[in-house]
Amino acid sequence: MEFGDLGDDKSIQEKLTNFHSSVEKIDNMLNLVLNNDIYETLSLKEKVDYDLFIAYTLNTLYWMYLRSINEDPNKNDIKNQLSRIKDYMVKAKQAHERQTIRPKIDQQAASRFVKHGIQHRERNQINHHQIKKLKSD
Repeated sequence: MEFGDLGDDKSIQEKLTNFHSSVEKIDNMLNLVLNNDIYETLSLKEKVDYDLFIAYTLNTLYWMYLRSINEDPNKNDIKNQLSRIKDYMVKAKQAHERQTIRPKIDQQAASRFVKHGIQHRERNQINHHQIKKLKSD
């Protein structure tokens, strides 16, 4: 990396070198994350998490870009976008929890309840019919 007039200032050189390596790491990570082959193998929940992660990451990068050019991100719509994505993250988590916490029905036990209920009803009808017959005699 050429520093030109900044050749004497070691602290700025170090900061610029760190910044450059960070940008390269972000570029490598985005290339890996945006690989469509990986996306196709994910489950529905993983796809939702992936999409939310990408949206949040890109908006955060834009936030950092605004900060780097000395603009106030709070005056930009990016703050609303980030809070909207956070809300969707909460909704996705709640939807997943509803699916995993939902009670499962024991079909064998349910059929025993139904069978017992039908037999109990038949007995009551027979008893009720016998009582009517006895009263009429």
